[in-house]
Amino acid sequence: MRQNLTSTRKEIFDTISKYEEMLDKGRVCFPNEGPYHQLIDYFEKECLLDRAIEVADHALAQFGFTADFHIRKASTLLKMDLADQALMALDKAGALAPGFLKIDLMRAEGLAALGMKEQALDLLDRLKETADAQVLSEILVCEALIYEQEHAYEHMFYLLKAALEANPMNDEALSRMMLCVEHAGKHEESVELHKRIIDEDPFSHLAWYNLGAAYHYLCEYDKAIEAYEYAFLTNEFFEFAYRDCAEVCLYVKNYQKALQCYQEVIKRFDPDADLLVHIAECHYYLGNYKVAKSFYMQAAQLDPFNPDAVYGVGCCYAMQNNWRAAADFSRRAILIDDQNELYFEALADACYHLGKYKEAELYYRQATEIAPEEARYWMKLAQFLVSQGRSKESLEVLEEAEEYSGSSELLYCRSACLFMMGKKKQAMLALEDALFEDFESHGHLFQWLPILQNDSEVKAIIATLKPDIPDNIEQLNQ
Repeated sequence: MRQNLTSTRKEIFDTISKYEEMLDKGRVCFPNEGPYHQLIDYFEKECLLDRAIEVADHALAQFGFTADFHIRKASTLLKMDLADQALMALDKAGALAPGFLKIDLMRAEGLAALGMKEQALDLLDRLKETADAQVLSEILVCEALIYEQEHAYEHMFYLLKAALEANPMNDEALSRMMLCVEHAGKHEESVELHKRIIDEDPFSHLAWYNLGAAYHYLCEYDKAIEAYEYAFLTNEFFEFAYRDCAEVCLYVKNYQKALQCYQEVIKRFDPDADLLVHIAECHYYLGNYKVAKSFYMQAAQLDPFNPDAVYGVGCCYAMQNNWRAAADFSRRAILIDDQNELYFEALADACYHLGKYKEAELYYRQATEIAPEEARYWMKLAQFLVSQGRSKESLEVLEEAEEYSGSSELLYCRSACLFMMGKKKQAMLALEDALFEDFESHGHLFQWLPILQNDSEVKAIIATLKPDIPDNIEQLNQ
């Protein structure tokens, strides 16, 4: 599979090389239309639209008697927001191929881009009069794109839905649905729509993908994973499906399955730094720190300015207790991105283990400044202060933290600090507040002070304030 992709790349690069040689000699001439289409496809994919137009002009000089390259030029001009020039190209195409649907659809798109929405819609309405279901589907997609220009995503959604009801196999409508559903917030309707499409065409990889995306948004993660899997099983070169499936697997901490998805990507496509970082992340959470470090290093070599790759190397060194190297890589990550609290936390942890307590405190505090709403960093700072025998300052930090974060964990930490300061009465009152706020999180108290698990008063208040939870649904109904 990778060999086929390599062969295709070699072919296009050979074509580009021949084209550049012809340009140098002052005359471009290929034996047939194929290389021109190949070059336009490549330059458009690489967002080199001026070069695509250049190729189209050379193709027109040689094959101007057909509509194809006028249409291709118009399509590229529309992408460049040069609708007036696109319409002129379409006029030439229309003279060569009158009544060709694609030309009329692109003309409607161009008119809308020039602010002539009513004329564009009138043109589409005329086309609908003689359209069969398949043609109607294409017209409705074009109409949807006009409303997309106005950010009228709800209207766009219903037009795309109608297009798919007319022709469930309209791949362009399915592709446009991907972002439309997200903008329109029509995820539940999307589930029902794409389930119906799949009933008619179980091998529609785009329908499976859209279903997976809708389930993902609705937090139905198992269903999302299953739908994404069907998407890449029905099209093994559907890269987005692999990556999005892996993303959901990472979120639900199914690291082995996420790794399998990423391995399928790397088997079929050229790896990028982000992909290597994700593979490293899977290995890291699976405890394969040496392998994880290797992938993080590869990612950093591909993209030296990828802070997650550099940070990841540091995390692997930390798991191997190589705190000097961990600190070094955390600093490098901060040089790339000095607004990520994770990097400062990692550097603080490394400094703490190296006995550089002043630096550790500084970096813990910087983490809280970057993400004050996150209780985690306040608690890290408070724990550090406790370890330095500065329980009073720790308590002050936790009180400050409550101004920014509403986490119940902070209340339990505050109670633990008061216990450590010998203020048992205040500690018990703080514990009572915490138990009322979030009883299920009371284990945080024992993470700070394990000795309290044997304290009779603490056990008594926990038992007293334990909420009554019915054993089963029947009791709940009673």
